[in-house]
Amino acid sequence: MLPDMDDGVVTDTSWWRKAAQATIRRYCGWHVAPVVHETLRVTASGGHTLLIPSKHIVDIHAVTCGVADLTDDIDWDEGGILRLDTACWPDKLGGVSIDLTHGYDPLDVPDVIMLMETLARRARSQPGVSSQSVNGASVSYYSAGGAPLSVPLLDIEKQMLDPYRRNWGVA
Repeated sequence: MLPDMDDGVVTDTSWWRKAAQATIRRYCGWHVAPVVHETLRVTASGGHTLLIPSKHIVDIHAVTCGVADLTDDIDWDEGGILRLDTACWPDKLGGVSIDLTHGYDPLDVPDVIMLMETLARRARSQPGVSSQSVNGASVSYYSAGGAPLSVPLLDIEKQMLDPYRRNWGVA
């Protein structure tokens, strides 16, 4: 028998914030905020350009392919593009390791932080009402295949997040 996914989950305020963060991260295709230092393993498919899962790089500390250190051979921009002019990126799954600092300081993206708080409050207070009638006394809830959604993004919220959304490799 498999364990329940929610074993030991405490549904306090921080739990709802984490659910809202997950919704934003899933839509944007990366973590957005805060600024973090991490190592990403990405797949390249040859060529000179590599798109990485970030829209705001602060610094690149190291880039390696296997044992080869390519840090001094790359150019990069803050929008998540790395360029290797001296050779082609390897065509290998997870073949590129990038040690970087990326993301926005929360003070620089108050719109995203406020949206996260709004999503957390909405998820905590209601089950996602999509439409409602008064005299007919009917209500419809957001759902995916009949399952209720706890933190749906409205179209206007998606538009607000679009500048932070990774626009490559995202379905």
